[in-house]
Amino acid sequence: MQRSKDRLIVLLLVTGFLISSHAWAQAPGFTVDAKAAILIDVPSGQVLFEQDATTRIPPASLTKIMTVYLAYDALRDGTVHLHDPVTISTQASRMGGSQIFLKVGDRITFRRLLQGVAIASGNDATIAIAEHLSGFPAAFVARMNTKADELGLSNTQFQNPHGLSAQNQYITADDVGRLALHLIRDHPAAVKLHAMKTFEHNGITQHNRNRLLWRDSRVDGLKTGWLREAGYHIVATAKEEERQLIAVILKARSERAREDIALRLLNYGFKNFHNVQFFSKGDRVKNLPVWKGTTDHLGVVANAPGIAAIKNGTPEPTLTYDFSKKLIAPITAGQKVGEAVITAEGQELARVELVAMSAVPAAGLMKRLLHSLLLLFY
Repeated sequence: MQRSKDRLIVLLLVTGFLISSHAWAQAPGFTVDAKAAILIDVPSGQVLFEQDATTRIPPASLTKIMTVYLAYDALRDGTVHLHDPVTISTQASRMGGSQIFLKVGDRITFRRLLQGVAIASGNDATIAIAEHLSGFPAAFVARMNTKADELGLSNTQFQNPHGLSAQNQYITADDVGRLALHLIRDHPAAVKLHAMKTFEHNGITQHNRNRLLWRDSRVDGLKTGWLREAGYHIVATAKEEERQLIAVILKARSERAREDIALRLLNYGFKNFHNVQFFSKGDRVKNLPVWKGTTDHLGVVANAPGIAAIKNGTPEPTLTYDFSKKLIAPITAGQKVGEAVITAEGQELARVELVAMSAVPAAGLMKRLLHSLLLLFY
């Protein structure tokens, strides 16, 4: 019950973002032969196409994207290191399905386990990572669901780290697309693993199941999945010059079908949209007056890039600023002071938080009194 309440709160908090990010998601005149699909522009986070994107479907091995995300969280936090040796347990060695053929008592580095998950989709390597990070898989699954809540994945539920069949385990095209977006933005090093074409362990060489890595040089990831009840899934990421897209296909009819559909969506996104960038993260975008402070002006910086994906042939976007309140000291560095809003054709495409570049302490008594008087007439 508490988890449902927490998810509702997160959903309410991100509703505004989702509305704007789906502004260009109207059907482009075609549908795809899969249960669900979504196309996301990485720089802006906007949805360029979606089809039944909130339908819940068993995730199969797409579950492992969250496993890799949490592994890189731990690497970033310093709780584990790539060279750490991991001893393989009986449970890990007995996993069925796709595997890298680990044996009980094997000692393998954390880096190699990550490669085994990202490239060969090894269920045994996935369990070994879960045990190394959380002691046992159930505890790791709890972390997976907590992270899903934190990332605003309101239609996601994990029951295991690898994605094999389990009751009440599901994800949506929208959620898995958002998870892939977070992985790319938060842990770009992880994406390099998913781009590797082969993995070798104990004399056995396996090829990445994402065949798009061979079919299109723009493709650099990310993950495939299959279960009898789930069908054929793929999360395909691709770059073309400065642009980057994520195509998610859930429950296609075959391996070839999921690849063809993903390429179709990627080509649609690259050919029909372009990006317009107003500023980068950390750019100083405004100088604002400050009242009752030791200084009378404050530099304002962007907390994220100000960028939008625009359909070719449509009017270019406009940028406006929303500073709803006067700035009155004291102000702390990093404090939110307003927002930048990008719109096109009456639709809001992006809203970026603007923060104080530096702290502004409160001024002395006389200046504060003077400014209080001036504010009565301002």
